[in-house]
Amino acid sequence: MKGTKKTISRRGKASGLVLVMVTVAMAALIGVAALSIDVNHALMNKTRLQNSVDAAVLAAALVIDNGGSTAEATSVAKTTLNNVAGASGNSEMDFSSATILVDFSNDPALFPDGSYTSADDTFVRVSVAGYSLDDFFIQIFGHDKIISASAVAGPSPPEVLLANIVPVAVCEGEDAGTNGYNTGEIYALKLASQNDSAMGAGNYQLLDFGSGANTVRQALAGGFEESININNPVTTKPGNTIGPVGQGLNTRFGVYGGGGVSAADHPSDVYVREPAKPASMDNSGVITYDDTSGSGGSAWGYADYSAALPDCTGDSDCRIAQGGQYKRRILPIPIVDCAGADGGTNSLDIKSIGCFFLLQQAPTSNGSKQPVFGEFIEDCSVTGGVPGQGSDVDGPYRIVLYKDPLATES
Repeated sequence: MKGTKKTISRRGKASGLVLVMVTVAMAALIGVAALSIDVNHALMNKTRLQNSVDAAVLAAALVIDNGGSTAEATSVAKTTLNNVAGASGNSEMDFSSATILVDFSNDPALFPDGSYTSADDTFVRVSVAGYSLDDFFIQIFGHDKIISASAVAGPSPPEVLLANIVPVAVCEGEDAGTNGYNTGEIYALKLASQNDSAMGAGNYQLLDFGSGANTVRQALAGGFEESININNPVTTKPGNTIGPVGQGLNTRFGVYGGGGVSAADHPSDVYVREPAKPASMDNSGVITYDDTSGSGGSAWGYADYSAALPDCTGDSDCRIAQGGQYKRRILPIPIVDCAGADGGTNSLDIKSIGCFFLLQQAPTSNGSKQPVFGEFIEDCSVTGGVPGQGSDVDGPYRIVLYKDPLATES
């Protein structure tokens, strides 16, 4: 009997120990589960905060790039953060208790920069510290959820070699926009009459990217695969070459009018709609474009084209099913300095690269005496390239994010 009592006693002690261990384990699991709620909540909001700071610093850098002051850039950065917080789905975001700093430097790897001057390339750093989050269970462990984020943005290095350029050039204009071109306005890209050209007699605004009309045709169809150095002059190509010009450009509308161009090599754009009433130019060089087939009765153009994308399925002008490619109607065109051009073959300096929207099909004969029309969109932004500190080399660039030299995990 004594042995039996001892066995029962040992079993009771073991059962009690197991119960204690299970209780402790369950408490630990509950604690981990509770803590994971706070951790996941913090990670989600850390990402949201970083995206907001990225948007703010890019907005501030764009203000500086467009000639704004540091005070204006600072204001825009803070306004951007508040706008993000006020957007739908961001009701939890609140910057009222956070510390927001906007700093400026001439070197993306140096903040603060005691020798900063607005005369050189400007890089912006936006930081948000002390950003408090709602606590769920973490207070049990004696902690609060406070996160931070920062970002740096500024101009990329100039891109010297550019690809996909079409062999057409336009002279610097006199309008107030980029190199004399205003966004949304229609311009003549390739002229029908040499008398209208500021490049001098015999020029129709074509560039010499190779010999022969077939080279012009293939290049305007999108077949020019070499890069050009924007710091080197481009050479004009005298002569109208109107047939090959139209045959090349019109592949972008899915029109193949001979000359060896085909849909296999040069697919159309995904959206080939044209204005109901085409643009025209009179003998004095005045462009008339009074189409009303665009949104709200306005002239149809790039905004309407963009609104139809990315999925224009169901529209009779949609070519997605036929293998159309996006942005085929966007033409990167050198904007050149025509001062001193005196006719014939000229070497002209590139001032920038402008992106134009090919408004309508190009003529393939000179019967209409009409040029090729394009709507100016913007300075073509650089695609690719390694971000780094600005240099003395001129060329197209874009505003990009840089690695923050002061970044720490929080």
